[in-house]
Parts: sequence; C-alpha cells; structure tokens
Amino acid sequence: MKNPRDDLSPALQGWHVRPPADPGFRPAVWARLRARPDSSWPAYLRHHAVSCGLAAVVAFSAAGYTGLTVAHARSTADREAIVVTYLVGLDPRVQAVLKP
Repeated sequence: MKNPRDDLSPALQGWHVRPPADPGFRPAVWARLRARPDSSWPAYLRHHAVSCGLAAVVAFSAAGYTGLTVAHARSTADREAIVVTYLVGLDPRVQAVLKP
C-alpha cells in the first residue's frame, strides 16, 4: 500500500508563498496603535464599576463573616477558661475535675 505522504512531500517542498510587499503596512500598524484608547487602571475601574463594586462587597462581606466567626470562637474559649479558673478559685475540690 502506498503512503499518501510520499506524494505530498515533494509538492510541499516546492511550494512557497511570496506575498507582495505593502509599503504602508508598518505606518498603518503604528497608526492603529496610537489610535488605541489609553487603558489605565482608573479607566478600567470606571468601565467595570459594577463588577468591581460587587467583587469588593463580596470580599468585605466574606472577611467580616470570617472575622466574626473567629472572634466568637475565641470569645467562647476565653469565657470557658475564665469560668474554670473562677470555679477552681472558689472551690479547691473542683480542681480534680476542672483544670484551668
């Protein structure tokens, strides 16, 4: 069986593309680059104000909820430690059960 690549290789080796040179190509590219609007960070924020605001609200809400949860857990742990210390100070017999 004949391999189809054998017929294709000589044809591809002899094939060359020679496009005509365009003398106005480079100036046209530079003109398009100069005509491009200035993309700065404040301009980006102005154009995407809703999505940036929503992202900020979500980030601050997540940070606030996380901080509240951590503060509540720490407060509960501190309160339990204070209660144990207080009870041990009131009744030394409690020391056998509760250890500060």
